[in-house]
Amino acid sequence: MEESIASQRRVSMTGSITWNSKKQGVYDLLKKNQMEAVIVDYWKRIPKDSFRNWYKSQSRYRTKEDREKDALLEDATITMPEMAQLLGTTRSAVYTILDNPKYSHFFEFIVIAEKKRITKESFQKFLEGQDRYKLDPSNDYEELAQEQNIALANFRRKKLSQTGIRGSNGNIKYLTFDEASYLAKVSRSMINKWADKGKFTVIKVGSRVRIRRDEFEDWMEQRDLERSMQ
Repeated sequence: MEESIASQRRVSMTGSITWNSKKQGVYDLLKKNQMEAVIVDYWKRIPKDSFRNWYKSQSRYRTKEDREKDALLEDATITMPEMAQLLGTTRSAVYTILDNPKYSHFFEFIVIAEKKRITKESFQKFLEGQDRYKLDPSNDYEELAQEQNIALANFRRKKLSQTGIRGSNGNIKYLTFDEASYLAKVSRSMINKWADKGKFTVIKVGSRVRIRRDEFEDWMEQRDLERSMQ
């Protein structure tokens, strides 16, 4: 279990770290990792250099600050079981994919709390760089499950089942041109014309072009209102 180092130590001004003698788990940790320690005024103390070297050599025990950083990294990564769920396959099949030279070059890994995780960005590259493995359409990703526009959610599910590429869909804040065309009930070429006229903001996300959803919906609402008043 990941533990907070910050809650178990006192830092002295003498170049060492003081550990509370009641923390039996800390003593077990010292014994297991054979860290240098000395007794000063009834406190077991560890030279800071020794502690820093040990801390850098592992990822299970984390300070509060590093655990906050780890949380950000976890948001940008997935575990092997999560990859298996996304693909609708088994863990063993995932490990086979990761070991296959045909696919292994797509993946980037990060170790957090001694657990290997796959970056979401590299997983997306894997999905887009081969044709055999696709996202399991039965798995709604979080944003799709939260989508309040049922028609748009179903449109995205259909698109996902066809491509298997989550990046081909928009999200809470942005629409694809196909999604905007679907919502406005016009052709994609008409969406292009409106975008060229600056009716709403269009941005580039990597190699993809997206429409600011809030601006598009506001513009559509104003457009419908003006039509009803004619």
